[in-house]
Amino acid sequence: MLSQAGNPIYGELNNYKSWLGSSLSADQTRADNMITWQMDHGGFYKNDESTYDAPWNGSSARSGWTGAGGVELGTIDNDATVTELMFLADVYQRSGESKYRDAAHNALEFLLTMQYESGGWPQVYPARTGTTYSNYVTFNDGAMARVLILLDHAIRQESPLGGDLFTDEQRARMQAAIDKGVAFILKAQIVQAGAKTVWCAQHDPVTFEPRGARDYELPSKSGKESMLVTAFLMSQPQTEEVEAAVRAALAWYRSPVVQEADTAYVKRSSGSDDDNYNPIQSKSGSTLWYRFYDLGQDVGFFADRSGIKQYDIMMIDPERRYGYEWGGNYGSELIRYADSVDYF
Repeated sequence: MLSQAGNPIYGELNNYKSWLGSSLSADQTRADNMITWQMDHGGFYKNDESTYDAPWNGSSARSGWTGAGGVELGTIDNDATVTELMFLADVYQRSGESKYRDAAHNALEFLLTMQYESGGWPQVYPARTGTTYSNYVTFNDGAMARVLILLDHAIRQESPLGGDLFTDEQRARMQAAIDKGVAFILKAQIVQAGAKTVWCAQHDPVTFEPRGARDYELPSKSGKESMLVTAFLMSQPQTEEVEAAVRAALAWYRSPVVQEADTAYVKRSSGSDDDNYNPIQSKSGSTLWYRFYDLGQDVGFFADRSGIKQYDIMMIDPERRYGYEWGGNYGSELIRYADSVDYF
């Protein structure tokens, strides 16, 4: 095992803390409301905290997505289900009331059930109809990595996932799920010119191949999503296979061909209507990685809802140019951590 000091995965589960109120009583009220929004399969939709200011009314939709037969879908998109599980666990640890533990168990069962036999997690469960990309294995926005981090933290009994929240049997199932997840990651790592690189935001659950999602999210090597995948692998036992995958990904992030030196991604200020603004700007000492790179070459690209690939961000329409994150200093924290554990 590597030292975990500075690993970027830590803090990924803390979104629930912003949902905590000023007292246990207030948090119990929110948790009680939350339980009413939990679907029969144990999952949640990607709700914000205000959803849980009131209980479900018993008739309105609890999810914005449906599958076969109109079944409402739970999701791990936008921290969903993971955040609710963490909140429920926190309230259980402080209150001792079993209903919160039971709801956390149901959320765990949802996460374990939705895992594909190949080891990956889709964005939704059950399968979504009419929109196939949601059924691909989803690294996008850290979805699958965040589930793996949660399971790993639960096995280690890190707060608030310790004590009697989960049973030994459940933790054994979590470990099996992690093992399968790691196996999927290793098989899905993209090979370019005979060398392993990083991962796409989505992968086929059967063939492991990179897949696109929305029209502007084309198959690619992802500078953003691959960071958390790599960091998670660095939290696991460094077997020969895992270490090889990690070192290959780090070599990709460190490559001068991939990096844009002295460059930063600076979002247009809210309220601005300047369509000549270029968010890719010179900034001394800053390093930029693009969100998407060609599968066969280390060249960043962009797209809008036309689905046409462009290599100049100013060539896509303003709606997507300013309505999506196309770059960032994604590799900086990962490289600092890798340097600290002598993964040069």
